[in-house]
Amino acid sequence: MGAIVLLFSPMAAAQSLVDMGSVVILEEIDLGMEGIAESPEGDSILAFGSESTIFVIDPMIPANNSRVDSIGSEDLLDGSFHPSGNTALLVGGEGSVLRFIAANSTIENAGGVSIFGSTELKAVSWNGDGSWAYIGGEGGWIWRFRGLDGGGVEAIPLENRGESDINAISCLRGYNICIVSSSVDGIGVINQEHELFWIGGYGNPWIDVACPSTTLMECVVISSELAIARIRVSIEDPSKTTIYDNDIVQLQGFGGIMTGINIQKDGSSLISLAPFGLIEHDLEVSKSFHWLDNDDAVDFDASISGERIVSTWGTGAFDGWILTDSGSVVSFTTATESEGGTMLEIWIGIIILGGTTLMIASLLTSSSPSLSRWVTKRIGSEEERKSAIREERRLSRKKGRA
Repeated sequence: MGAIVLLFSPMAAAQSLVDMGSVVILEEIDLGMEGIAESPEGDSILAFGSESTIFVIDPMIPANNSRVDSIGSEDLLDGSFHPSGNTALLVGGEGSVLRFIAANSTIENAGGVSIFGSTELKAVSWNGDGSWAYIGGEGGWIWRFRGLDGGGVEAIPLENRGESDINAISCLRGYNICIVSSSVDGIGVINQEHELFWIGGYGNPWIDVACPSTTLMECVVISSELAIARIRVSIEDPSKTTIYDNDIVQLQGFGGIMTGINIQKDGSSLISLAPFGLIEHDLEVSKSFHWLDNDDAVDFDASISGERIVSTWGTGAFDGWILTDSGSVVSFTTATESEGGTMLEIWIGIIILGGTTLMIASLLTSSSPSLSRWVTKRIGSEEERKSAIREERRLSRKKGRA
């Protein structure tokens, strides 16, 4: 026979799927950070912001960071690594375009008023093979851009542009097809011939876009008004990409406004909220889930929770880091049931006296859904753990409405 000893200790259920942890302060001043560019291999983070502030950050150990000697004083608003990982483009105010050289962490000028006028440049993304980058800005302007042998650059405006600001551009990995989000003109797609087609979503303030999957030819576009659009890209003829009514979902049960979206892992993105919070969007199941609630962020650190999340990056399925506008870098990791209302923390001691222990454990977990989820989270596969955590959140929300 076998015996299982269960020791119960009443603990509160965490409100968030993830807990905040370590904090790294880039500098003891408000840096006015605006975003990040992550290298293709995921081994370097380029953070940027006001007055051409630039940092290189180790994604696994952000305490290992260095400020880059920059040029200019314009605010940098977006960045994109070349698929080779050797360089990155940074764009910002007054037509500013800077090129980051990864080999020696130096910056050189790659554009300016002579090319882009005084247009505030708000978005940049390299296409799949790195032959061209697309740069978007205020007033609907979009250029295709590349460097030339001998040190010059080429910038050609795209036709069929809208009139409202281009807020974000994201290209499918491995394909020369990109998705564009705008403040009023809706969502656009750029095909392999650099033609821009508007495919729907007119009138919504689409603020950001991510294409998180290496296998699904789909992108996620978010609106500041808590709307999410799923874009299924037609690879053969991108101009035939269509947004149907059920492709745009207005999220219910979430508070605040969306401020940005970043890839967490293949097929999964994290949406930043103001006030301080995170939503996960799973592309495969086309659903969104609470990850970090503002109340938990306030409990963790009232000062940091008052800052704006500008970007996130993942270091695992449920782990990663948050960058704030002030320059705080905060870790997040899978939440444990160490706080809250009705959850019970369970320690299982197993005395193996025969061959029936696993059978008893199976019977116990099958008769106790909460114990089953607890075991799954600790010894299940990644997808099983993810499903168990989501089920706990669903039950917690259901109880809260009771």
